[in-house]
Amino acid sequence: MSPRRADGPWLSVSGAARALGVSPSTLRLWASEDRIPHVRTAGGHRRFDPEALRQWLAQQPSRPTRPARRVTARVTRSPALAAVVRERATRVAEEVESLVEGTAEVAFRRLPPADRRAVVRAWMDALADAFESGNLADALERAEVYGRGHGLAGSSADVTLGGSLALERALDRALTTLDEGARHELVGAMSQLTVRVATAWAAAVAGRGARHAGEHRPAPRAAPDAARVRREVW
Repeated sequence: MSPRRADGPWLSVSGAARALGVSPSTLRLWASEDRIPHVRTAGGHRRFDPEALRQWLAQQPSRPTRPARRVTARVTRSPALAAVVRERATRVAEEVESLVEGTAEVAFRRLPPADRRAVVRAWMDALADAFESGNLADALERAEVYGRGHGLAGSSADVTLGGSLALERALDRALTTLDEGARHELVGAMSQLTVRVATAWAAAVAGRGARHAGEHRPAPRAAPDAARVRREVW
């Protein structure tokens, strides 16, 4: 964590989270683990320097200039199943508390209880939205951002996937009274999100490794107008 400062245009947790494309809860977790530069105000609130965030992002593998074309991922359109997911979100959150383990549990419990419940609720809302619309694409995009964000921040596989797997098992437990077909469909959709988290995390980690390896190679001879090019890029 950086020392306290009073000057400069600081971003709040929510503002910095929007800038990075992650949830406020995820950003608080990274900050608590000192994975991302931040300061604390005299009142104890976290603040983020936009320039420090820009430098942190510059050290991560470059993002594609255009987002990949969205893939339609159809699920059964069922407002009734969506309602069940929302109704049982609290039960799912309770089950996660008992199922998460290892380093994932350590990271999870760094969040205040209200934030932990909010994390679970957000995933359940994403799943419910998918069954209301009949399309899992938005939820898969959320999983992609989550996995990639954790990979860029250096989170381990145990932390990143441990939480997702605990959430999947918690959903299965919370749906024990549902008929087998509906339960299988909901848990299957959640499993797709877990797989997307895993693949996005792995891709981000591989990108970090390639970038760090490149930093140790001799720099190529600069072209005569390299300084001008750098000025134009930045």
